[in-house]
Amino acid sequence: MKPAALALLLLAWTAGCIGTAADPPPADEIAARFIAAEEEAEDFSATVRVVADSENVTARLLQKAPGSYRLEYLKPAEIAGTIVVSNGTRKWRYDPATRTALTVAGPYMAATFSEPSYPGWAEEVRGYGGMVAESLAEQNASYRGSEVIGGRTAHILEVAGEAKLFEAPTRNRKGVYRLRAWINAGTWLLLGVEMYGAEGDLILSAGYTDPSTNTGLPDDIFTFDPPAGVEVRPMPTTAITPLFLWSIDDARRYGAQVPSSLPEGYAFNEGAVLPGAYTVLRFTDGSDELTVTERLYDPYRESDALPGTPEPVTLAGAREAEYVITGGKDQVRWHAGEYLYLITGEMLGRDELVRVAESVAVRVSAP
Repeated sequence: MKPAALALLLLAWTAGCIGTAADPPPADEIAARFIAAEEEAEDFSATVRVVADSENVTARLLQKAPGSYRLEYLKPAEIAGTIVVSNGTRKWRYDPATRTALTVAGPYMAATFSEPSYPGWAEEVRGYGGMVAESLAEQNASYRGSEVIGGRTAHILEVAGEAKLFEAPTRNRKGVYRLRAWINAGTWLLLGVEMYGAEGDLILSAGYTDPSTNTGLPDDIFTFDPPAGVEVRPMPTTAITPLFLWSIDDARRYGAQVPSSLPEGYAFNEGAVLPGAYTVLRFTDGSDELTVTERLYDPYRESDALPGTPEPVTLAGAREAEYVITGGKDQVRWHAGEYLYLITGEMLGRDELVRVAESVAVRVSAP
């Protein structure tokens, strides 16, 4: 149990608050028990209905620490059957009606966006419990009675104040100034939540059906293999600004795999890095250019690989690579772990590019 939950729970117990049906536990004990249940949940599943403004979405939610989740949309009809699944390193969105699958990997996952009518904001349902727990840990909650929901008694807690608690996980991200949570009196899991704006307007409400934790959800439900005949496309992402590299020392500082051997007369010219995604280093002799690229390998996104028929090449250390020549350029490329490496030159020739390639140290793990 984390310190915040433990402190709240100890405070509740020292206040002599073992509740009964006639005398419910005080708010701080209920909050502590809910926070502890959230922190101890290795996995979670529930059917959740979310209403935000004029949008109404129902989905089956399954999630597993630290970053895997699966959303199976049930309503509205236009998105029913759509599945969103992520194992923390790759995310998929599959629409069986159109037989299309969008996918994205690595650091690009945080930059994805959706277009109407697909409600990308609804994916944040997986974080509602954490929002409630954080608010209860940081603010004093008020007890607002109890209610029977689906045959289960729920304690109602409310957090309110003049300051904004957080931004609503909705399309327009309005500020939340009051939060009301329905907490199962037996399991201490979330049964419902309402979020209100500064003027007391209801921004979002969510209801949970049959929530459960620590059932041992298998890892394979958080992976996706496109069925035969499905069109696979990259998921749209917002522009991500890389860091410009002014010198070879900059490149090393950000962990770039700098070649230790260059063609005669070549020196560093410029580079760019997006940590965890790619590094591009450009070298020149004043007229021609040599480019060293390290890119997170994603078979569903375009890379900088040159077209043409590749010729197999074996690098030092028994690394299998390819050599291709086309359109005034030649290239040596290979995979190592999660990364694709490309050494591209302006007609430097196979032997010279192989020498540069063999001087590039490859990653043994993700950066």
